[in-house]
Amino acid sequence: MTETEQPLSVRQAAEFLNVTPGYVYNLVHFRKLTAYKPGGKKLLFKQADLEKYAFRNQISASGDLSDKADKIIRGKK
Repeated sequence: MTETEQPLSVRQAAEFLNVTPGYVYNLVHFRKLTAYKPGGKKLLFKQADLEKYAFRNQISASGDLSDKADKIIRGKK
């Protein structure tokens, strides 16, 4: 198993996201973050799920938006 495949604990997930463990529990409770309970009690996390959460809601730079707008305008003509 590689390092990225190793399940992470609540504490490790909190460190990865730079938040408190309590905030991680809240994210799981409100179903904002995927977690696994293999024994029915202890929460475990996949690093890929944490990355997906951390990199959601991208804010594009103004240059990126201009490029996208130019492509759309050129594509419609």
